Amino acid sequence: MRKNKKILIIGNGFRAMMTAYLCSKISDDITIVSNSDNIHGIMSPLEWEGGNFDKGYQFFDGLNINDKNILEEFVGNDVLYNFGYGASTFTNNKIYENHAIPYWPHKGIFFILKSLFEMIHLGIKKKDNIKIVSFEDLIKTLPKSIGKILDKACLRNTGLLPTEVSHLVSNFSPLLHYRQTILPEKISFLLKKIKFFDKRIACRRKILKLDEVSLYPKGKYIGYASKMMEHKLTKFGVNFLLSKNTKVYIKNNELELKTQDSITHPDALIMVAELDDILSFFDEEITKEKNNHYVSQIFIFFSVKNIISKHQYVHGNDVNFFINRINNLSLYGEKTSKGEKVISVEIPAKMSSEIWSNTEKYLEKIWSEVQSMQMIDKNEKFINYKIFKIPKTVCVPLKNFENSKEKLEDLVKTKYENKIFFPGLGEITRKKFINSVERCIKNI
Repeated sequence: MRKNKKILIIGNGFRAMMTAYLCSKISDDITIVSNSDNIHGIMSPLEWEGGNFDKGYQFFDGLNINDKNILEEFVGNDVLYNFGYGASTFTNNKIYENHAIPYWPHKGIFFILKSLFEMIHLGIKKKDNIKIVSFEDLIKTLPKSIGKILDKACLRNTGLLPTEVSHLVSNFSPLLHYRQTILPEKISFLLKKIKFFDKRIACRRKILKLDEVSLYPKGKYIGYASKMMEHKLTKFGVNFLLSKNTKVYIKNNELELKTQDSITHPDALIMVAELDDILSFFDEEITKEKNNHYVSQIFIFFSVKNIISKHQYVHGNDVNFFINRINNLSLYGEKTSKGEKVISVEIPAKMSSEIWSNTEKYLEKIWSEVQSMQMIDKNEKFINYKIFKIPKTVCVPLKNFENSKEKLEDLVKTKYENKIFFPGLGEITRKKFINSVERCIKNI
């Protein structure tokens, strides 16, 4: 049923375009308001050696059949191909295939038995009234043997201490995940039939019979799919508005959005930006606390002759490694103009660190990690490389995030008559975001 309400969407990239597409099913009056003329956001590629390459791992993954159908309908089922689930984890110098979370059995039988007994002990004595706010609070509910690793992993992956980030950061990195893979798969599968262990133990998607969907434009890059999205939205009559200064008001009981060039009165306003950006659109002071932190990362592209890995990416779940993840960019994507294959590595690093200011000095060590993680043969040499230093990559929630979000939602409910929505706020996966937008549309 088309309601034809005036819908404004604030943001850019996948979230803004997906929201506009889903809203186009109920309205013909949709505008995306962005503070950047790059509507594609993180999906826009990096150009190197005559090819277009993604900024890290960019598959549409972790989807169910419903999400797959939505994306194929949006982008075009002749554009996106399903390559299945292709992640792997690197733990204790070993690879565990088709799984992203650290595989602790690779640490040895003593480690996993100790962790299992600690997990059971902590679960039995846990008090339900304990409030989990920071990631440190969450770590305290995990086995100490794993908690010590996650304490270091938090600093390595986010640049912040566990006391500074929200427990929600557990969803932003496989290495920081709450569910732990501490037992061989068949044992884990059996134990997950018990509620206590199902909440705490992880195992591979295949044995759980979960959908294994990874959509990607074969032989292209994710920005190619993004261009198809923009083309489809333009065809549907979606408007794109650039505004560096945007504010939200209620005047005469009417919702008002003021941009740098115009004033609009939408029936519904959907914000898909980060929380601190969203708060800046309101004149009301909701909180004085900072709620978001952007992780600075070093991306290094390597061109090589051969890639032996069949995986889309390998997570470096080892706090003693610089590399957080290796991406097999040419597995389904482009190659250089000379036909060389390309892999990329992601290295979280503070901008004040030595590796950030003098990356070349660590190149030999980084390449040895690539060899250890079995993306290429141990004797393979790279042909060429390019270093990209990106100050803002993944945005993680800080300790105060949930408190500020609650205050924002209360403000919208009491003053803005629930006409403003924040789908997927605090979520990282595209699957959860799509589901959140679908729920949001039902309320418009």
